[in-house]
Amino acid sequence: MDNQENAQMEAYIAENKKLKQENERLKQEIARLRGVKRPSGEAMDTMSTKLKEALRE
Repeated sequence: MDNQENAQMEAYIAENKKLKQENERLKQEIARLRGVKRPSGEAMDTMSTKLKEALRE
């Protein structure tokens, strides 16, 4: 490989490493957000009922 190909390969490797780190960060963020308390079931039922009524009209 010549110097240009070697430099390009190193740039690809660096970009790959950066993307893997970003991917891991996003996975951790998803896991954290999944742990966030969801609205109570009653609130969801109310919203669902309101939506059903709106669709009937």
